[in-house]
Amino acid sequence: MTKYSHVAVIGIDGMGNFNSKADTPCMDRIFENGAVTYEAYSMDPTISAENWGGMLIGTDPAVHNLTNGYIGTHPYTNEKLPTVFRRLRAVYPDALLASIVNWNPINIGITEDGIGVLKQTADNDDLLTEKIVDCVARKPLFLFVQLDDVDGAGHHWGYGEKGHLDEISHIDSLVGRIYDAYVKAGIAHDTLFICLADHGGYIRGHGGWHDTEKKIFFGAAGRGVKKGTIPFAVTKDISALVLCALGLEVPAYTPGGYTSQVPEGIFEDYDRPYIREPEMPALEEKAPLPFDAPGGLKELFGGRIKLCMNFENNLDDETGNVSVNESGNVKFYSNGIFGAVAEFGATGAVTMPGLELDGSFSLAFRLLVDKDITDRICVMGNKSPESGEHQKEGFNVLLRNHSLMVQYGCGDDDTDTVTAFGRDGFSGWIHMIFTVNAVTNETVLYLNFAKAHVTEIEEKYIGSIARGGVFTVGDDVNLSYNRSRNYIFRLDDLLVFGDCLSEADVEKLGAYYKN
Repeated sequence: MTKYSHVAVIGIDGMGNFNSKADTPCMDRIFENGAVTYEAYSMDPTISAENWGGMLIGTDPAVHNLTNGYIGTHPYTNEKLPTVFRRLRAVYPDALLASIVNWNPINIGITEDGIGVLKQTADNDDLLTEKIVDCVARKPLFLFVQLDDVDGAGHHWGYGEKGHLDEISHIDSLVGRIYDAYVKAGIAHDTLFICLADHGGYIRGHGGWHDTEKKIFFGAAGRGVKKGTIPFAVTKDISALVLCALGLEVPAYTPGGYTSQVPEGIFEDYDRPYIREPEMPALEEKAPLPFDAPGGLKELFGGRIKLCMNFENNLDDETGNVSVNESGNVKFYSNGIFGAVAEFGATGAVTMPGLELDGSFSLAFRLLVDKDITDRICVMGNKSPESGEHQKEGFNVLLRNHSLMVQYGCGDDDTDTVTAFGRDGFSGWIHMIFTVNAVTNETVLYLNFAKAHVTEIEEKYIGSIARGGVFTVGDDVNLSYNRSRNYIFRLDDLLVFGDCLSEADVEKLGAYYKN
């Protein structure tokens, strides 16, 4: 395996693979004999912190749990999941490692403090490039660069529009300057040069799973790089690629932990096979027993169930505990997994003023997912996701086109967790269980009865959930979010438990539906 003396990673925020439509003579020159693809993947959600974090840490967003709002104020201290900087520092105690970024939250909340990394930032990419060129003259072992102005142009002009493409062309000239600085320093021949985007965009935003958001450019150039097309790569693969190029052993692929890999098709002499992540497994179930039948949910869980709605052409709560108020017109269709299914959103929602979620609780439900959704849909909760309202107390469960987001507010702050449904997009029914444990301050999301995401949430958010508004299904607490956007979705078999389901409980519930 070719070992390099230097590695440079140039990340272009918001470029996606739109450089294929822009004038980019410098990148064309740099990667003319390199390994490239315009079909690499951003990770879901297609948001900056989740992907820059994945690149430097080598994990999925559901593992590192970094978000845009979090990294701006919280230094990264997780030594169990070190960044590539910390891994390199352990082997190269005296080497120059540098993180020079326009978006400074990367230096605050991803790149560790106290390990001697040169951290610099600037107000725009032109000023930043001056600092990068000065750094290259010092011959860094590893240089990580994030250029941000392309993403700003996408938000302003629209991704793929002329203003966005023009900015890509301008940034291309800066990439050329950085590369030429390596030539001037006399180290270009011994440098692995990598360029990629963190995500693309759709219209004027990103975060979903539209092709123009998830597909990105990924290129590598240097001696020992095989000229041709990279068959598959993900943003998180940067960590393994950097470690491998600088002579370090790449950690073993560990589901739920380090999953960065060296993409195939980059090096002639690297033969570790690339592991493709499994898709969402299909559900195979039989019609469940009635709620109060022998072996039914009442017998299995007793009074732990606070609400049971099967939506069999009605809005009845099978427990008889909760009064359900309909707003608008909830429609019913015959294409549920078993019997009828309810359609919520723009045309109808329900509120449950007598249902209190205090302390630990669990939600279980089936959701019909459409991978082509381009925005968030409010499924249920007791607050509003609207701008200006999102920091109020309570929580929301939001469906995005490729993932589920749970958003929490404590009155003066907010946070969220996002769990992806699969790599290439998923459409169809998914059974979801969401648990809140007020003792351990953890939330767990199960997809099709398999644990998918465990998150530790600050106590202030857990304690604020009960202080939200009226529990609402089908829209936000103001009954306006889905309605104003004409969003609809289908939901079936909703259960609310008054405590946190254990793994044994989840297995029991799965057996109930599968028997």
